[in-house]
Amino acid sequence: MNKLYKLVLCAQFLSLTVAAQNKTFTLTENNPAQPKANYQLASRFSPNKLKKMVYSTSVDPHWLKLTNRFWYTFESPKGKFWYLVDPAAKSKKLMFDNAKVAADITLIVRDPFDAEHLPLENLKFAADEKSISFEVKSSIDEVKPDRKDKKAADSLQKKIFSFKYDLATAKLTEVANFSKPKPKPSWGAVAPDSSAIIFSRNYNLYWMDKDNYKKAVKNEEDSTIVEHQLTKDGVKFYSYGSDGDGENNVENEKNNKKRRGAYVLWSPNAKYFILNRTDSRKVKDLWVINSVTPGRPTLETYKYQMPGEAEAPQDEILLFDFAAKSFKKLNVSAFKDQSVSVWSKPSLAKDRDNEFRPSIWLGDDSRFYFSRTSRDLKRIDIGTIDIATSKVT
Repeated sequence: MNKLYKLVLCAQFLSLTVAAQNKTFTLTENNPAQPKANYQLASRFSPNKLKKMVYSTSVDPHWLKLTNRFWYTFESPKGKFWYLVDPAAKSKKLMFDNAKVAADITLIVRDPFDAEHLPLENLKFAADEKSISFEVKSSIDEVKPDRKDKKAADSLQKKIFSFKYDLATAKLTEVANFSKPKPKPSWGAVAPDSSAIIFSRNYNLYWMDKDNYKKAVKNEEDSTIVEHQLTKDGVKFYSYGSDGDGENNVENEKNNKKRRGAYVLWSPNAKYFILNRTDSRKVKDLWVINSVTPGRPTLETYKYQMPGEAEAPQDEILLFDFAAKSFKKLNVSAFKDQSVSVWSKPSLAKDRDNEFRPSIWLGDDSRFYFSRTSRDLKRIDIGTIDIATSKVT
């Protein structure tokens, strides 16, 4: 009897096991395929596309110079509008009538414009703050002025019209014979009083005056440009300016004699400037191979200190007396293989639209701020240096 009972239990257990196995097999067999990634759907909600649906969510002020007024743009489903605000008077008004300006631009450009989609670019206030200027891109093709091959496929560009709008009379006039100004060279460190411009070439420091800088803005290859050399002992990886960071080896060799940035900070009175110079000659090389560049892959060689290596870059702070055309190395040593940084004066919101924004050290005419960090990052000093005594405090 006991044997029979055990046989029945065993049969039931086997039956349940088979059923469970069959059930598991059935579930696995009917499991649906994993869905594929839908990148097109995700791209519909990218930040750039969401901006077109959400419109403006904040005010970004552009402060004027002569008064405490500011202007800003605000976009809504009804279009884009330009407002002029006077906080003292607690007033806000439209800078111009969009519909009228759109109609006036249409008559001049001969392209259709409407009040909701005014493509105004580079809006600026005049020095007297009584008028504004802006640019509008048209559908008219014109040959780029700097193109030698006028028949090349990329020799055409859309014509840009420039306008002046009088705020009091609401009169719009076209600026005749307008040509878009060239951007200022990135290599120029202009003094606060615009008297001198510092740059580097072939690892050394040079300077030029304002008149010659204006020539360089128009044409960097102008043979009449006069420049003066400040240093003569600069070498690669111990340069007074840019070593050509980010350039591959071929580009670096080709651009050595071109003007490059010097990354100096001027004193507010434009009598001195400081330079953070680094000696990386003993640091070992590291390489990057760019395999996605057009044509053959390119090689970039640069200096990089790996953890535990004894060869470390050595930072220095140099103080230049511009009138005397001399400089001295400041003693800021505190830690072995320390990193040193000089601090720049933060840019003010009211200066955002300035044509010219000099790089000025943080401090005053007699001292500037700097920091030094130990190699293990466990110690950071923040201090000032007196330019008359070179004393660190």
